[in-house]
Amino acid sequence: MKAMKSLPDQGIRIDIIGDSGPFSEVGKSIGYRINVRGSEYLIDCGAPPFQHLGLDGISHLKGLFITHSHEDHKRWLTDLALFRYYESRHTRRLPLITTETIHEELYKTSKAALERSLSIDSKRIIDIPYEDFIEPILIGPKSKYKIQYYFLLPGERRKDCRIIDFRGKEVGPKKAKVFVNPKANRPRMLFKDEETGFWVDPESYYSFKQNAFYEEDQNLYVDEEAGFKVRAIKSSAWHGLPNISLEITTDNERVFFSSDTVYDLDLWKELATRTHPQKLGMTKQKFEKSGIIYGDINDCLELTWSRQRHQEALAAYEGGLIIHDVAGKNSVVHTDYKNIATLPLERLILTHAPDKFVSTCPFARPGKSYRVIEDEFFEEVHGYLYRLEADVYAKEMLDGFVGFRSKEGRHKVKRQEDGLLKIIPKGTSTKDEIVMDVDIYCDINGEYYPILDAPDQDYNLRPDGKVEKVTYDHSGSKGLVVKGMRAELSKEAG
Repeated sequence: MKAMKSLPDQGIRIDIIGDSGPFSEVGKSIGYRINVRGSEYLIDCGAPPFQHLGLDGISHLKGLFITHSHEDHKRWLTDLALFRYYESRHTRRLPLITTETIHEELYKTSKAALERSLSIDSKRIIDIPYEDFIEPILIGPKSKYKIQYYFLLPGERRKDCRIIDFRGKEVGPKKAKVFVNPKANRPRMLFKDEETGFWVDPESYYSFKQNAFYEEDQNLYVDEEAGFKVRAIKSSAWHGLPNISLEITTDNERVFFSSDTVYDLDLWKELATRTHPQKLGMTKQKFEKSGIIYGDINDCLELTWSRQRHQEALAAYEGGLIIHDVAGKNSVVHTDYKNIATLPLERLILTHAPDKFVSTCPFARPGKSYRVIEDEFFEEVHGYLYRLEADVYAKEMLDGFVGFRSKEGRHKVKRQEDGLLKIIPKGTSTKDEIVMDVDIYCDINGEYYPILDAPDQDYNLRPDGKVEKVTYDHSGSKGLVVKGMRAELSKEAG
């Protein structure tokens, strides 16, 4: 289908700053910029924002959303805050938009880099409040119950941990208990659900919409000037530490960032239905009276998810563009490819992919821009909007490729025993299932070029954005500007 001219105020634009996890050899971790009618925000800041956005771009950001506290998602937080405080010509504080629980995590890990500096004349060490750097903006409901505690040192068994409600009143052990695993020495809450009578971990068990543990106000983030809102969704994020997904909506568009999660429908159902017998390690009477217990909280949890959390997790994937993490196989904290790529999700972009990967779904790669307009999404290339019509997508370290079905295609895509895909030359023998025959093209800045078989040839992206086919020989090199085939291939695919 013919490309359309892009207009600045159309829908929701997503610029990919980084798309890889923390262990990539060539990646830039995770980071996205969203733009709605000129209002720009970052979602996560694990990838280098200064390199991609420039100083003026960072100064104009209206806020930073952070989904969780892993370094590949928040690595540049303190640098962004320091830049805004010392260098920005605009607002000095960095608006940090996240949940109450995640902000507490970020506060603990970031304040040491912010709260002490030198005076202007460099003669004195001065203290600067964290709040002078960061403007916390809470998204998602506040919890009705909290653990009040002091930091525990290794080997300490402090008894000053307690649970209080939103009025500051202490909660008795029949309702909630503090659990401290001596190996980690960090308190967690064990909470008795009134509806089922089960002891649960409330952070894992309840969705944000369940008033048994959370306040009713969902604290949506609303940008009235740009005409969009952002909702935090906990139910669809299953990653271990506190983590949220983000739903961005206008009157006509929806974008769902899953953040890191284990998307596994069978697992989710089990989490919400399989009960576990308690292994108390003490008499029932002593357990009921104990307000603080040292041990493994998993020995006392009777159910992991509520049914409502399960239902809301499924509903989060209905409609709009979904940007979702992906792993190879047997990942502990991310989504295996076989669990996400074969589902009937019409608008899906994969991110966090390994350095070498093949998929029938498109990848989010650094430098790419997508635009969601009503119920369709496009890749934006040099001011034009293209539908993502390739039949297969691949990444090989820093290089990207696409494949289109062709009976005369010189390559084929096979599905291996582990469910992962691989592209091989057509003449290669294999016992694996052949998915399709394809013609493969290099993806360079969103334009498609035929792959080069000659070892003495390569493509070179020039500073002016044009692409040269470079031929090398004993006397040097010679470049020839070549035209991309994206429009032609899109027309054929349409």
